[in-house]
Amino acid sequence: MGLFNRTKTVDIFFIGCDGTEVDRGIYAFYLNVNNGELIKKSFVKSLANPIALSRAGRWMYITYRNGTGALTDGGVWQYACMELQLGLAARVHNEGKTYTQVVVSPDKTHAYAIDYYNGEIITMPILKSKLVRVSETKKLEGKGVDPIKQTESHPSQIFFTPDEKYVVVLDMGGDMIHVYTLNEKGYLQEDLERTFKTSPGTGPRKMIFSHDKKFAYCINEISSTIATYAYQDGHFTLLEEKLTYIKEDFEGVNVPTDFVMTDDNQYIAVTNKGDDTIVLFERGDDGLLKRKDLIETDAGPVALEIFRNRWLVVVSKQGGSVESFEIRKNEKRGILFETHSAYALHAPTCIAKGAENLRVV
Repeated sequence: MGLFNRTKTVDIFFIGCDGTEVDRGIYAFYLNVNNGELIKKSFVKSLANPIALSRAGRWMYITYRNGTGALTDGGVWQYACMELQLGLAARVHNEGKTYTQVVVSPDKTHAYAIDYYNGEIITMPILKSKLVRVSETKKLEGKGVDPIKQTESHPSQIFFTPDEKYVVVLDMGGDMIHVYTLNEKGYLQEDLERTFKTSPGTGPRKMIFSHDKKFAYCINEISSTIATYAYQDGHFTLLEEKLTYIKEDFEGVNVPTDFVMTDDNQYIAVTNKGDDTIVLFERGDDGLLKRKDLIETDAGPVALEIFRNRWLVVVSKQGGSVESFEIRKNEKRGILFETHSAYALHAPTCIAKGAENLRVV
């Protein structure tokens, strides 16, 4: 009886940390789905700094920073995701280049990755479920009005639209949202009719869609705004832009770093680095946003995930922590609340979900 009383239901997530030679690598955590408690379970040391974790089915794609300059470093690493363990299955390197995100095609025949630093997009065929090589490289040629961050193209995100008809690449350096289709070989072909330029100096960083596929939301790094777009068949129509933080409360430079939407489409949560907050927006039936609540985080939040429509897990690189917060919809005192569960890590940078709904002791 005592044993069964101690069991709990958990979801697994992984965090990549820069750290040092001692603590640099990938950490696996449990999230207790009943109370938001974070429980560290395992650690695998890496030789290089992990930049991004991208989950696609049973595979985890990890990109590492090339810190040596060697032509065989960097690249994309593919792992089999087995609960708390990651097993290396394939690796593709390309002249030592560092990639910042990976996405897999719906038919699982190709993967695509972006190189923020060199302004490139690569295509990688998948054979027998494993990455093979880089078969095509596309170079973006853009720039914007910001003299520091927009001297050249910097792709910040790549994804398939919810209808799976288009591939979208956000170019933070060029203030562009590129829309592509795939040809019969799986290569990207730009749709110039659908590709468009954002407002000068916005710096699009990340986009997500409402679950009804009618609206898209984009956080903009340089203008520190969140843009609402109506979406239909690869076309985006701007409806509004709002600041992601309260400017009157913070006079410094703020960058919205990540955001998520609740499963019921009701709320969007944005992490702000500088202001060091989570700001919660409520969605109206027209897709427009209204700020509803905010809560302070540790210093420098850089990544965010949502679990069970209830728990927000925030990764803060500068503060060196991962912490959880709760969304409570029926509270009169607010919506965002601390769980007081946190774990100290050395320079965590990224987060990805793992297995769900495990019963553990």
